[in-house]
This record gives sequence, structure tokens and C-alpha cells, in this order.
Amino acid sequence: MFDIYLTDLQKKVQFKDYPGEHPVKFVLNFKKIFPSVMELMLPVLPENENLEEMTWESTSHDLEIFKLLLTGWGVIELRLNAIAQYKNRNFADGLVKKAQQKRKDISKTQPMLSTVDLDYIFMHEVHGLIDAELVELGEKFYLPTLRELWKGKVADKVLQAAF
Repeated sequence: MFDIYLTDLQKKVQFKDYPGEHPVKFVLNFKKIFPSVMELMLPVLPENENLEEMTWESTSHDLEIFKLLLTGWGVIELRLNAIAQYKNRNFADGLVKKAQQKRKDISKTQPMLSTVDLDYIFMHEVHGLIDAELVELGEKFYLPTLRELWKGKVADKVLQAAF
């Protein structure tokens, strides 16, 4: 569990819905997947510098985006595990690497996009690649669900990943 001070509401909340036991390690690892996490959740080191007592600052909007990224990654992991069973783990990992490269390429051609936009595009690409593989098994597409969850959170062209 970690404490988050919502600067816009002047209120402290506790967040428990994350995997692992240590929040600092979790956030540091999660930012490797979604770089925007470090913009959404700002660490506040206590005076005694004890990481066990670290708190975080965010806004209510940024916390909601953080939660969307967290649940979004959970869905991706489940779907990647399905692909790993259907194909193999290296194939599933390759899909993530392709999506990361697409994110990197788009960041170069679309420099005005925010890191949240680029994190969404990464998720969009991963789901698109998984959808393309699982459609052979009769699995329904996930991209419409992803777009619905993120509607109003990112611009329409980002929502559609249309560049």
C-alpha cells in the first residue's frame, strides 16, 4: 500500500491495487513499461530518507490515468500469457518489442505527443498485434474495449493511433 497526496483535492488516499509488496520497487519497474508513470506519480522522499515511508503526489486525474495503465497492463499480461501458450514465450515477448519499437518510431515522428499518449499507443499496438494473432482462434478484438476505456483521456487521433 502506498500513500498518495492528491494536490488538486488537498487529500491523502491510500492505493493498494498493485502487484508486489514494495511500492517503490513496483513504481520503478512499472515506469520501465510506461515512462509516463514518473510524471503521474511524483515521489516525495521523507526527511529521514527512509524509502519505507515514501509518499507520492498526484492529481485525481493523473491517478485515474495511472490506474488505467495498471489495469491495462494486467490485461496485456493475461493476453500475452495466452499467446505464449498458443505460440511460445519468445513470440509473445517479440510482440511487446515490436510495440515498443512502434512507440519509439511514433515518438520521433510525432514529437508533440505526451508520454501518456505514447504509453496509450504502446498498449494499442500490443493489443493490435495480439488481436491479429488471436483472431485465428475466434477471439474477439480487444481494441474497441481499449478505446472505450481511454475515450476522453487522450485525443481522438491518439485513441485511434492514426498518424
